[in-house]
Amino acid sequence: MQSRYLEILDFTQFFDHFVFTPNAENVLEKELKREIPVSVGIELVVVDMSRNA
Repeated sequence: MQSRYLEILDFTQFFDHFVFTPNAENVLEKELKREIPVSVGIELVVVDMSRNA
């Protein structure tokens, strides 16, 4: 059995949102982001059925 990941979609969704990132003093700072990278994939599993006979 072999498996690998197959990416079927890769795009950027433009959307204003806030994220909280820690700075040097471990204090969370609020930052405005304008895009979200999106990647969609599937795990492809290949099974050799001829070996089971």
